[in-house]
Amino acid sequence: MRLFAALALLSITVIWGWTFVVVREALAFVGPLTFIAGRFVLASFILVLLFYRVIPKINRRTLLRGILIGLSLFGGYLFQTWGLVYTTATKSGLITGLYVIIVPLIAFFFLHERIRRIVWLGVGVALLGLILLLLGAGGVESPALNIGDLLTLICALCFALHIILIDRFIKDDDYRGILLVQVVVVMALGLLGAGTIEVLPTYFPAQLIEALLITGLLATALAFYVLNRFQAYSTSTYTAIILTMEPVFAVLFGFLLLNEMLSVVQGIGGLFILFGMIIPRLKKQHNGDTKQNPLQKAS
Repeated sequence: MRLFAALALLSITVIWGWTFVVVREALAFVGPLTFIAGRFVLASFILVLLFYRVIPKINRRTLLRGILIGLSLFGGYLFQTWGLVYTTATKSGLITGLYVIIVPLIAFFFLHERIRRIVWLGVGVALLGLILLLLGAGGVESPALNIGDLLTLICALCFALHIILIDRFIKDDDYRGILLVQVVVVMALGLLGAGTIEVLPTYFPAQLIEALLITGLLATALAFYVLNRFQAYSTSTYTAIILTMEPVFAVLFGFLLLNEMLSVVQGIGGLFILFGMIIPRLKKQHNGDTKQNPLQKAS
């Protein structure tokens, strides 16, 4: 079962890496908020079907916590999707992956948690990689720092906050209720924003429908289910190492499907980012580190 669980978790990183390409192509037809709304309408529908029995049990505390977590999740997807309008799928995947090392920084500066030296080493390596990635201009295919990169950095901060909040709340609450509330919050905000700011599409080409199905059903509903279902058979350290494959697949699919290229300097920067994400995971934080919050991509 442990091998199957590892393969299941790895499959999620393949899906997430693929979605950077899928979303970027879909944004040629709709705005970021409209796409988020469509994605989370599908995800909410599926998750409600799976966990409808939990709905009557959602109390005021769960509702408030789910709303707060949902706001951070919405920010993550908003800035990631918005950023993909201006940057490449490859760079978006690498920059988004920085949430892995932003989490301990937030924990240190705002929650006063102790940070191990190996984590600081990983932060330093990833920061160097980010500098090389953003400043190592490589021509038209891979330009230097742009607005899309900055938006994606904000996205990484939001995802890091999402992880921190879940870590604080999920320990004494039902993850299913919190999950349902947060996806509905993202759906509602997406629908509100799309209806007031963007022009809704009058037709849905096959490419857009495909993107909505992939992100809504696979990258959101299925991904969260797999994380919840199979995390019990893994450790947080091992899971975190597996999930750092997400930007690797983002780079791979960006190259195979969109012909996106990084300059030599940016390629080195991307490798530094990956190393920076993996280094802190090579040693368990403590002997009792056998569980990870099931909704965390990595922490």
